[in-house]
Amino acid sequence: TNRRTTNPFNFLEKLPTATNRAYAEHTAAMNQIIYRIINDRRQNPAAADDLLGMFMAAVDEETGETMTDKQLRDEIMTIFIAGHETTATALAWGWMILSQQPAIRAQLQAEIDEVLQGRLPTADDFASLPYTLMFFKEVLRLYPPVPLIGRTPLERDEIGGYEIEPMTTVIISPYLLHRHPDFWDNPEGFDPYRFTAEAEKTQHKFVYLPFGGGPRLCIGNNFALLEAVLILATIVPRYELNLLPAAHIEPDISLTIRPKNGLLVQAVER
Repeated sequence: TNRRTTNPFNFLEKLPTATNRAYAEHTAAMNQIIYRIINDRRQNPAAADDLLGMFMAAVDEETGETMTDKQLRDEIMTIFIAGHETTATALAWGWMILSQQPAIRAQLQAEIDEVLQGRLPTADDFASLPYTLMFFKEVLRLYPPVPLIGRTPLERDEIGGYEIEPMTTVIISPYLLHRHPDFWDNPEGFDPYRFTAEAEKTQHKFVYLPFGGGPRLCIGNNFALLEAVLILATIVPRYELNLLPAAHIEPDISLTIRPKNGLLVQAVER
């Protein structure tokens, strides 16, 4: 998926190569599993208290229609594919920052320790961990997991004085946007207080795009924030992950932006 997404010669995907055949076989197998689950749920709609049930119950405000099987499949694949590596990658950058900035780590530890008092977090604790959320949002600003977003206009348009023809692929770079000095003070600095409730009210909604924006906003954005905050709240009170002196950190930009060769850290129990 990574290679196909970043390959400028996507017309080659239709050639009967071994790689393309394997991709088609794996996709077909995944589709078969997902469509079987959807069909089973349609036959037994009572058991709907989960993510799939929420998707199936969703109604389009304009048409009054529910999702088709194809739409359900697409949303499930979005959560499945986009929802694991992106969060893990962002958290990896978060551990790097905590190792490099002890004052921020101390503040994060203090909030989590005060709220949890040694117990494991639950979803109910999310609202009580505002600094943890602000910290993760700032991680996403400097290291948005998806560094490039593509959009295709259906009609002729003009952007910044450039004429854009219909069906032209327009590439947006959250990585560059999030570090642009026109939109952020000290853009290379790490400051969670950019994301206080008051600060976010004055922030233009399209200068911060870790999950995209507009009608194509990632469906899993709130889930990703909840997941990351709970993971931080689980690990931070118990361990400090310190970068080893030999760790050489270099971004590897492809479908996601992640530390090349991972992070070399030492886990120290608190």
